[in-house]
Amino acid sequence: DMIYARHGVKFDLSNIPTDDPKAFELLSRGDVTGVFQVEGAGLRKVLQQLRPTKFDHVVATISLYRPGPIEKIPSYIARLHGKEKVTYDHPSLIPILDETFGVMVYQEQIIQMAMNLAGYTASEADLLRKAVGKKDKEKLLKERDHFVDRAEKQGIIPREIADKLFNDVEFFARYGFNKAHAADYAVLTCQTAYLKAHYAIEYTAALLTTETGDLEKIGQLASETRRAGIEILPPDVNTSDAQFTIAASGNAIHFALNAIKNVGGGPVDVIVSARKVDGA
Repeated sequence: DMIYARHGVKFDLSNIPTDDPKAFELLSRGDVTGVFQVEGAGLRKVLQQLRPTKFDHVVATISLYRPGPIEKIPSYIARLHGKEKVTYDHPSLIPILDETFGVMVYQEQIIQMAMNLAGYTASEADLLRKAVGKKDKEKLLKERDHFVDRAEKQGIIPREIADKLFNDVEFFARYGFNKAHAADYAVLTCQTAYLKAHYAIEYTAALLTTETGDLEKIGQLASETRRAGIEILPPDVNTSDAQFTIAASGNAIHFALNAIKNVGGGPVDVIVSARKVDGA
């Protein structure tokens, strides 16, 4: 609404881009306060090293930053930037792991391996994924034998490669992320990054408003906002509204009256409505 009021541009969730270069630049700088899913210090550092330039890179980042796959992040980044050779245990893995530079990143890749290399049906492959995820040692032992025997029978990869692959799958699947889930997250990551990159003051005012009631979070965001060169003006009964709003100058934010401790919505409504009727 603020963007529309100030710039005449109407956004909803269906038309905020997910492929904007300025948004990727913002992510690459680690300027991610208030950006969905990637605000933490760890992911900020990964984004600065990875320097995403397309949506797929953001999907992979969100998926890799999990216990287990996190160990593969340095290799993924090095391969993305051509500093490490992309290798595969077998040529048959190229169509499955090509999009992630030979690194296993998604649960769907496990399903593809089981289907393509060991002749599993889709439902059998999904059961394999679930069995590995439950870490049941007895089941895992049976599943390993089942996978290796079927892969050998299929004749695409040698038995020793199948055994090594199962080691990788077992290690990864305990923590591996579903690509469809990660892609949903990444849509919101890229959309929030776009809004922050192009409409920083509107995005920040809206973000501060959503955190009204959490004084610690408001304090953190206010500090980040000032560091970004946006002034936050102190509360003023003549210019502040219930929510955080943009000053007439267009380069500062009025502190929200609702965000003042121990004031409450009732008095704020009276102040704002009285001002509208009677003036300053």
